[in-house]
Amino acid sequence: MRRAVDETAWLLEQWARWSKFNTDNVGYPSSTPFARMAGSSVRSPVITDQEAAKVDMAVSKLRARDGVMGEVVCLYYMAGENLFYVVRHIPKLIGVKLTF
Repeated sequence: MRRAVDETAWLLEQWARWSKFNTDNVGYPSSTPFARMAGSSVRSPVITDQEAAKVDMAVSKLRARDGVMGEVVCLYYMAGENLFYVVRHIPKLIGVKLTF
């Protein structure tokens, strides 16, 4: 079971890299032309286009089934596994305004 969890996390990480690296992009935020000229800080994905397309389809199905969970997965992996970034965006996802 642990191997499946590790493999899933690895696939999602590679999918996020692929999404950022892929110039044809799949509807997720990408770098600007200026950023590409300046050099990419995104490491190249170690995943085939076919594998990435399967992961992309799974993420799309998750987003259709549970929009908030799908967005959290996208935010987490697209933001480089930055939990602080995800937590700051959750209130926007669920439509809640937090006041401190």
